[in-house]
Amino acid sequence: MSMQPVYIQRIASIHPQGKRNDSRPYLQACEPDYKNIITNPTLRRRMSRIVKMGVACGLECIGGLPPEEIQGIITATGLGCLVDTEKFLNTLIDNEERMLNPTPFIQSTFNTIGAQIALIRGIHAYNMTYVHRGLSFESALLDAMMKIGEGSGHILVGAMDEMTDTSHAIQQRLGILKGIEAGEGAQFFLLSREVGEHPLAEIKGIETFAGQQTTEEIQNRIMRFLQRNGLNSRNIQWFMTGKNKQQSWQDNSSKQTIISEKDVPLNQAITSESNAIYEKLETNLFPESMHLSFKDECGEYPTASSYAVWKVVKESENCTTPTKARGRSAKVGHSNRERPYLPASHRTAVNASL
Repeated sequence: MSMQPVYIQRIASIHPQGKRNDSRPYLQACEPDYKNIITNPTLRRRMSRIVKMGVACGLECIGGLPPEEIQGIITATGLGCLVDTEKFLNTLIDNEERMLNPTPFIQSTFNTIGAQIALIRGIHAYNMTYVHRGLSFESALLDAMMKIGEGSGHILVGAMDEMTDTSHAIQQRLGILKGIEAGEGAQFFLLSREVGEHPLAEIKGIETFAGQQTTEEIQNRIMRFLQRNGLNSRNIQWFMTGKNKQQSWQDNSSKQTIISEKDVPLNQAITSESNAIYEKLETNLFPESMHLSFKDECGEYPTASSYAVWKVVKESENCTTPTKARGRSAKVGHSNRERPYLPASHRTAVNASL
């Protein structure tokens, strides 16, 4: 839907570096030293990994902005705090539902990260968490844009998801990650109503859709979306897509043998088919645009589209840096808000966003 423009003032991210750790069957986030960000050692010790990732990322994004200037914290997650959930459920089974430690349960709730950021910074404002599977981040972003449209000055919006060995194994067995490199990460954005002195980017619109769509139907949706925002396909300089990275099958890890060698051709075909629609969009709608992708760096996870927004803003931050994509290069030399880009993403086969 098309709405009042919203400006991105600050961004922060904790994400994988594009290479898989040999000890893990997925792309693992490269985490900072949390001691300098979450200074309370007792609080930090109680936090699980994803809580530390999300809280640290959110605090970094807020920076030195006074708490009274933030009118809302909106977070998104597709699967939530998996480590604490697994810990609580395993203890539930092992102890036969008796003498349970409540801490893992408290830390496993979906709104933990948004609440912790508010408590640490003393932000007494709107606080919401969206758990809408593959459209979680888009729902949070849409809510933030609506809040700003109603008059809010600054809104902190972010998304985070983690991966565990158990969750990875389950998702592979269910076919969700067949042939796909999984990942994890946390991204936060400080949005504002006013342009400010140095905005990083302007969000002109967002659209989500669910259900099976043909290539032609998706093309028509994209064209209508652009038209509603006063653009056409020739205006788009960067077209960023959620092509899935094909999982590396040369995995010598003794911990991960879920996919057998006989399944490799089938899984490679599944990945190629899921990426084919993006290639058609690049050819049919955006032949002159620069073609970029993001899941080859961050992997597949429910809120990976937040990394797409972070990446394209980060890429455009340095206006004079040559950018290379798919064999083409371009010198970027205009204001970020004058250079239209269109991120397109999907989660499984039924959720997609622009």
